[in-house]
Amino acid sequence: MIYQAAVARWGETADCRLVGNYAAISAMPDGSLRLARSPWNAPPLYYANNCERAVASPLLRALFAAGVPRDLDYDYVIDQLAYDFRDGDDACWYRGVSKVPQGSVTILKRGSTQTDCWYRVDDICRSDPRGAAERALELVRDASEHALNIADSPALALSGGLDSSITASCLIEALPASQQLKTISFGQDSEWPGASSPDTMGDEIPLVREFAKMHPRISMHVADRAIGDFDHRTREMAAAMQIFAPGLANVGKFHGIYAKASQLGCDTLFSAELANQSFSADGRWAYAEYARAGKWGELLRLLANRPGDDRPILRKIAALSILPHLPAAARRGLRALVHPQRRDMVRLLTPLSVEALGNQRSRATLRASQSDWEDLTFPLNRQQAARHDYLAADSVGEDVNLAFEQLYGVRRRDVTAYRPLIEFCIGLPTESFACDGAERKLAKQMAKGRMPEEQRLNPRYGQHNADWHTRIGRRRGTLLTGIAAMRDHEFLSRTLDLDRIETLLRDWPEQPSLDIDADWPRMLAIPRAVLAAQFIGLIEGRNDL
Repeated sequence: MIYQAAVARWGETADCRLVGNYAAISAMPDGSLRLARSPWNAPPLYYANNCERAVASPLLRALFAAGVPRDLDYDYVIDQLAYDFRDGDDACWYRGVSKVPQGSVTILKRGSTQTDCWYRVDDICRSDPRGAAERALELVRDASEHALNIADSPALALSGGLDSSITASCLIEALPASQQLKTISFGQDSEWPGASSPDTMGDEIPLVREFAKMHPRISMHVADRAIGDFDHRTREMAAAMQIFAPGLANVGKFHGIYAKASQLGCDTLFSAELANQSFSADGRWAYAEYARAGKWGELLRLLANRPGDDRPILRKIAALSILPHLPAAARRGLRALVHPQRRDMVRLLTPLSVEALGNQRSRATLRASQSDWEDLTFPLNRQQAARHDYLAADSVGEDVNLAFEQLYGVRRRDVTAYRPLIEFCIGLPTESFACDGAERKLAKQMAKGRMPEEQRLNPRYGQHNADWHTRIGRRRGTLLTGIAAMRDHEFLSRTLDLDRIETLLRDWPEQPSLDIDADWPRMLAIPRAVLAAQFIGLIEGRNDL
């Protein structure tokens, strides 16, 4: 009703005036359908339109129930396995079905479709960096008040980092003085030996406990540590979504968060996922930007203090500051000289067969897309980083969030997905985020007095799946049985490199090496092969995959 009233009053400019998280369908007086999704954060919105009918819904199941053919595009599944997410493409998982891009309005008339991508990151105005931390905190508080208006019994997913902790402190300030804030955190598997990469932290619970001591109005809860396998309830998630979301392999622990929220009687689960695109941006585009601008003093201080990177300073300059400015072919050639095993990162990390990956790359070249791992490098400047973040925000993650809501009956709300906050931070100069030898400068300034200093100044990032080796390792027998079943499937046996996946499982190291070449294929390729098979089995009505 609110959105319909806004359209009636402001017409085509309605979405420019609205702030919120929405996917809207409006029946217009001329008989057309007006479909819209908010920028930065919005539920999915799918549609099918021809001379016979126009159907739209956030749920693909609704389209199929209305008679839209369930004609899976198997090549789209292969694209996902190649980490080619086709950013900005309105093509979809099923032939004849499209998706409204975020920050866009699509008009459906009989047999015709017109889309206006009205939101443009390049149009965001510059922000005054003076008092930036205070202004950003004001906006987080505003966002917290708006979020609390739709929640009767909320909980916050809380980590030991900066983002959710700053958000927690602002939510507490916005709550009535007599009300506590429930928080839910997850830990690693009880058999996890404690190993994680040097620049990461696997166990964040101790930091969460100290933060909770500083804020007595926090009611702290910990999710069941037994929940967290990469395929936990993934068949149910896929059935709710009707899509293949490779990222499900990374969110097993969030089932524990939602399950605890449901157990506590919460109606809304708050998060702070978009903080990394706003106040908690690390500013690592400064590596290239400062080099180009000749700000060598700032650059050297940043590189010297780069977390978990003990390479000589000249090598850091070459890899992080000079390499991004070179042509893509030169970057790939130089990387191959230094890291021969990573000559082809996509091949290293994908479960696809050589033939399937080659065919995928040929199709990608024709449509001008590529894998996220094809030429991974830091952005050259703030504007390029913002464009990348905006495209990446429009992902299957929203389908995953919607599936979680359906499975657990708990609504999800990202407090930091607040457009005024995001746009204010994008408008700030690079120095607000990376300066004086420190990354994430703005977030650290905002965190003063809101968390223990050990947490505020901690340079390490949380590694949610630090226990991946433990969880996959103890299930190798079951997974190998599943690989054997895939060999009897025409599409899977041709598309997946099952011999390689089986070798990765059989040659299982006793401990993770914390080395990209050895760990990442096992951590990424194995789960994605299994989840792809589950999804194909769902679509084809098979229960043996």
